[in-house]
Amino acid sequence: HMVTVTAVHGDITRQRVDAIVNAANNAMRGGGGVDGAIHRAGGRAVLDDCIARFPNGLRTGDAGWTTAGDLPATWVIHTVGPNYAAGERDRELLESCYRRALEVADEIGARSVSFPLISAGVYAWPLNDAIDAAVTTIAKTPTRVEEVVLVSFSEDTHRRVQSQVHRLFPPPTEPGSVGQLFDRPPAQMGMRGDAYLWLALRAEFAATPLPSTWFELRPMVVQAAEGIIGAPLAHTDDPIHVPEFDPGHGMSAGNVLPSWWHQTGIPILIDRFEAAQQTNSSEPAEG
Repeated sequence: HMVTVTAVHGDITRQRVDAIVNAANNAMRGGGGVDGAIHRAGGRAVLDDCIARFPNGLRTGDAGWTTAGDLPATWVIHTVGPNYAAGERDRELLESCYRRALEVADEIGARSVSFPLISAGVYAWPLNDAIDAAVTTIAKTPTRVEEVVLVSFSEDTHRRVQSQVHRLFPPPTEPGSVGQLFDRPPAQMGMRGDAYLWLALRAEFAATPLPSTWFELRPMVVQAAEGIIGAPLAHTDDPIHVPEFDPGHGMSAGNVLPSWWHQTGIPILIDRFEAAQQTNSSEPAEG
């Protein structure tokens, strides 16, 4: 089966899931950041279990579990990310954290798991690469986990995670939804950010019923696009840079081209809308 992955802006200690993942350190006795927050919220039982189960700590890239104590989850899966700031820069170690955490989840029978962004805090792993390692490793790791939640504490990080999740784990679109108009991407996009905006709009409209006419569709799409990119989608050839659509490749990676949407993107959606209307109705379509 396919795992469902969602991005959430919030506090990992409040997630109602079977297991939450702790970004621990080698000593496994609590620490700062996410580690400290999980130990504080879980109470003494988490630390006692760490001492009992991990008398010698845990290797970087490995994972293990303890009780969750007072947390709403049942288990805490502890994993030790590489410390980029201290020179541990082998990405394999970071990928191993996600892989091992999912293997541990399978061992204990956890079906829903919340992850923080491992090594991206005090361990200073470059943010875009930390997000890419998380999303791509979860995508290629076989697991019986059904639901993965990627929790970001900051709104900016959450938006970046979400755009990468939409790329690799697009949500299903409901029949008769606006989202279905976005199911097939166009052959040619304007700039690289336009592909991200297309996927973000598909997710936004996944359950929104189709309006009755195409001239209601156009402002819906424009308004949603402006909300996502945080700028007006004016009739212009000037690209708009959207930081969260830039996965760190430089150049035009995060750029959205408004003129492409007005001249190509939205007309494609209107054509698909009219084709859907004709399929749904035997009456002649209104011009």
